[in-house]
Amino acid sequence: MTEQVKCCMLSTLTSRTLVLGLALPLAASLLPLQHASADINREGKVPPVEFVQARMWKNMKLADFRLEGIVRTSKKKYPIVLRTAGYEMIYEFQDQPLQIRVVIDPDSSTVQKRAKSSDAWVTLSETDKMKTILDSDITYEDLCLDFIRWSHVTPLGTDNIKTLPTWAFEATPDGASRYTKARYWISSEYFAFMRVDAYNKQNQVIKRVEVNSVQQIGKAYCIKEMMISNLIPGRDISKTQTWVEIRTGKEGVSGL
Repeated sequence: MTEQVKCCMLSTLTSRTLVLGLALPLAASLLPLQHASADINREGKVPPVEFVQARMWKNMKLADFRLEGIVRTSKKKYPIVLRTAGYEMIYEFQDQPLQIRVVIDPDSSTVQKRAKSSDAWVTLSETDKMKTILDSDITYEDLCLDFIRWSHVTPLGTDNIKTLPTWAFEATPDGASRYTKARYWISSEYFAFMRVDAYNKQNQVIKRVEVNSVQQIGKAYCIKEMMISNLIPGRDISKTQTWVEIRTGKEGVSGL
């Protein structure tokens, strides 16, 4: 992996990571997640959480994009238009009465939805945020990346994800969440997310997020394919998977 490719991947991994997926036969959906191995060195030195978070937020601002692609789940393919600028993202499902607006900044996250562009945005409650989006593996809460602001964060040590050195952290929620904790890996070179695991009450990983590939559009980089997996509790095996695939895009025309 060249330094240019590493940098491209990592700048993309700082983006709002939890999006949607693809139809697979049953046998394929039960394949082990081979690229998700992690082995945390508990003796590894990790900088202060506040320092890492500050650098992460600096990298979280998105380029001005209008992207087109599809969301693939186990049942359907959904054409989407994705608009991004700064801390804001708008997902427009082309064949469904659904648009989702997400704003993530250091102080709070907001997620709203509406049926069409002429409607007013409706802000989701904490309860509604835990509902799944269409038939995907993704919840509205996932899009918010609330775990970034959870105040109870513990440094775990160092690790390597996708051959790159990382710092590992574990965070627990301050309020309502369908997850009891989130474990995430941050590139120690680029201060970007490499992987996120979400846990249930039995301390089992039930969801994992990973970026598979990136692409250049104009002078910036964006996700080409991202995979989100619901795991069989207690096993490192995916039960269902969801992808977002970005096929075309333009820079500077998001309209946001």
